[in-house]
Order: sequence, then structure tokens, then C-alpha cells
Amino acid sequence: MKQWKKLVCIALCCLSFLGIAACTQQSEAPSAVPSEEAAIQINPLPEAVSKDKETARLYFGYMQEALLIGEVRVFSVPINENSEASIIAELIKGPSTARTDLTQLINPNTKVVNVTQDGTFLSVTLSQDFLTPPEDTSADGTENEAYEKTRKMLAAYSIVNTIVEQGNFSRVQIYIDDDGTGTGRPLTLEEAGLDGEGTTEALERKGDLDLNGRNTLREIMSCIENKDWNMLYRYISFKNLYGEDKPSLEDFKSEITAAKLVISDVEIGDEIQSADDLTEVVMASYVLKLRDGDAKTVSNVPLRLILENDVWKMTYTTFKRNFLS
Repeated sequence: MKQWKKLVCIALCCLSFLGIAACTQQSEAPSAVPSEEAAIQINPLPEAVSKDKETARLYFGYMQEALLIGEVRVFSVPINENSEASIIAELIKGPSTARTDLTQLINPNTKVVNVTQDGTFLSVTLSQDFLTPPEDTSADGTENEAYEKTRKMLAAYSIVNTIVEQGNFSRVQIYIDDDGTGTGRPLTLEEAGLDGEGTTEALERKGDLDLNGRNTLREIMSCIENKDWNMLYRYISFKNLYGEDKPSLEDFKSEITAAKLVISDVEIGDEIQSADDLTEVVMASYVLKLRDGDAKTVSNVPLRLILENDVWKMTYTTFKRNFLS
């Protein structure tokens, strides 16, 4: 009997020992709460969360001409911004570095202070940096001083044309935040590169600044009328539709000079864009005179343009057929 009691005591001791060991293992098990290293890190900044990407045609300068040219860009809109504020921020960044023919119009230090809407009118408040030209286009000499007025005008209308073409607003009022309060005051006519005194009102889209197909042909005709062969050469595409290169600038100028090309009474008609958006036909009428021959009237002829690096240009083949023969 005593031996049986002894065995029972030993068994109870073993069970107690196993229970203590199990509790010890449970206390050493990993906590259900993840450690700092294992936790998922969430960026608390609201701008870290973006909406779907958006696409817009942003307008920049074209070389140092009084023209705007569009560059299609895809960008993200932060969750705490509206689309218009993001579009203007993209304009401030300037053209893509690969587009050397496009000109920065707005000082890249410019900040978008506020964007509000009133019906179909959009009000944009910018920091005072908007009044300072970008470093690479600052006035230096008489020629650049003249361009500075043009740049001011293009900077304002690059915002206006870009915003209006989104289809939500008909006019844009630009304000300048001089004192950092965020309210701003209207842009003056002088600051906008416009004639007159006083302040600007809400500006509407200025379509004749857009280097579309019709306006490109207008520039080509103007170059011929003014015998600006260097600028005309820039509107001739590098290759024609058959892959043939255009001649050198020297050969191009020599051929035109020998032909004694003169045009007058230019009228630009309507434009017809192709289904692939890569070619366009613009109707035109003009009086053409070559060498010592009689002037002839060319009436309502189709002139084909092709899109080269987002710029409408005329092939050398088209130019030669319509203006040198």
C-alpha cells in the first residue's frame, strides 16, 4: 500500500513539472501584436496617395516665337489637390528635357497658392515668383528684352489655354500673392505682357497662339513673305513620307534664292485632320511668282502637313511641289 502511494506521488510530481514547462513555453511565444520592424509602414502625408493618372496637353513656348505648342503629359493628381492645381504645377515644371525646341515660360520656383472656382471661371493664385522670368530666358540685350514682354504674355496664356482646353472652365483669372497671405491681387496688364494700364480680368483662350496645323501654315506663309529662310527651314520636316531627308540649310536657301520665290495675298482656309492624327491638310489660296515669270493665282489648294515631335511641319516634297514649281 505504501509503495502504491509512493508511485502516485511520483506521477503527480511529473504532471506538475510538465504543466509548469508548458506555461513557460506559452509565455515565451511571440506576441500577437507585431513588432515595429514587422508592422506595415504607412506614409501619413496626404500627397502620398494619388488618384488615377491623368493626361493633359500642356502649353509651352516654341523657341522664342510668340507661339504656344502643346506637349501631352501623363501625371498623377495628389488626393488633396484638384486636377487644375496639378495641371498648373506640371506647367511650372516646364517642358520635358528631351524637347529642346520647347521653351520654359514660368519660373520653376513659382508655387500654386490657391485654386478656386466660381461657375465656369477658375481663379488661380500664384506666388510672386511668377513675375520673375526663368533663368534661361531672362532679358539680356535688346532682342531678349523684346521677347520678355512676349514671354510674360505666353506664360499667362499657357495657363489659360491649358486649363480651358480641359473643358471645365471658360476663363481663368490669375492672382499674385505678394504678401504671403494667400489672397493675392489681380495680375496687371503689364505683368501679363499686354498693352494698357490696370489689372487683367479673367482671360479666355487665345487660339491664335496655338501652333496647330492652320497656324503653322500661317507661320510658313509669313516666313516666305518676309524671306525668313532660316525660320522657314525649321518648319520643314526632317524626312518626307517616303523617308527621304530634307536638304541642308545652305542648299535649301540656295534653291529658294535661285527660284526668286515671292508670294502675296495669302488666305488660310480650314483644316482637315486625318484619322490617325499624324497628318493634316490645310486649305490655302495665294499668289505665286517665280523668277521672271508672271504671277499666278493658286486658289483653295490642299497643303499637307505631318506631325513631327508634336510639331506640325511641311515635307520638303510638299513645299517644292507647291512653291518652287
